[in-house]
Amino acid sequence: MNWKKRLTYFVLGATMVATAVGIAGCGSDTKQAAPAEKMKVVTTVFPVYDVAKQVGGDKVDVSLLVPPGAEPHDWDPTAKDLKEIGTAKVFLYSGAGLEPTEKILAKDVLQQAQPVELAKSLTLLPAPDEDEDEHDHDHDKDHDHDKDHKEDKHDHDKAQKEDKHEHEHEHGEFDPHVWLDPMNVAKEVDAVVEAFSKADPTNAKYYEANGKAYKEKLQALHAKYEEFGKTQHDKHLVVSHMAFGYLAKAYGFEQLGIMGVSPDAEPTPERMADIVAFIKEHNVKAIFSEELVSPKLANAIAAETGVKVYVLNPAEGLTEEQTQKNVTYLDIMEENLKTLKEALAH
Repeated sequence: MNWKKRLTYFVLGATMVATAVGIAGCGSDTKQAAPAEKMKVVTTVFPVYDVAKQVGGDKVDVSLLVPPGAEPHDWDPTAKDLKEIGTAKVFLYSGAGLEPTEKILAKDVLQQAQPVELAKSLTLLPAPDEDEDEHDHDHDKDHDHDKDHKEDKHDHDKAQKEDKHEHEHEHGEFDPHVWLDPMNVAKEVDAVVEAFSKADPTNAKYYEANGKAYKEKLQALHAKYEEFGKTQHDKHLVVSHMAFGYLAKAYGFEQLGIMGVSPDAEPTPERMADIVAFIKEHNVKAIFSEELVSPKLANAIAAETGVKVYVLNPAEGLTEEQTQKNVTYLDIMEENLKTLKEALAH
């Protein structure tokens, strides 16, 4: 019987060895498969967040400070927001006066985070003057020529404007809604690729590939808008607040805002009367309101003129529902194009 016992011990021993090797092998595989730590990126507003997600892919952990449903023009960072900025390796913000930079760029807030202003890589339009009449909107074409003059005017009127509308100091002399021209977003993509590659050189090729692929989608979107602009006869965009200057300039439209560059700027009765008169005189077919802004004023003008109100999204931020559905900038701009085609159709 001894040979049977020896055989049994041999089989048990071999099984134990094989099991131990298997366990060790699994442990080794688990260690090798452990995901690499993602680079921490903090962003302020949705358009910046979306670019960061598109470029960073699964190599970055991106957080958004302005919460869903909030109007970015009114955003004031909380203590939690400021602490979050300090945890980032890269901190992306739109700029051009949109965010309160005196708070978010303080040294004790940034800590080791590298700040990047995306609008810095763009040619900016001057902030629209809500008091100008409709015939002055062609000034965009002469932006370079008139820039110095407008800056002088801004300095001259600065004190009066701050007293009259305290919110205006946050936005300064430029229109901050740069992302409403897809080609501006393409330039921002390059800035984000550069920032991510510098902060995380190991994944530079990955960021470059993502950036290139996303820019191709932006170019396709631009081509659709360009074609629409060329074939559209009604060029008037009567909007809730003057967020669409870059889109108007890029595709040959004329923007007329009920409110100014900030949606909390209440129009005067004279302004409302002027807009009503403009709509009737030019046979304007639509008024565009927004999801994050009260439609009260747009509806009042619509009732006075008999014009229909449509929703045109300035892509400043998402609603709770849009956030849950992972709506992207491209989704919003495609939907805006559909809305424009329907609203302005003859």
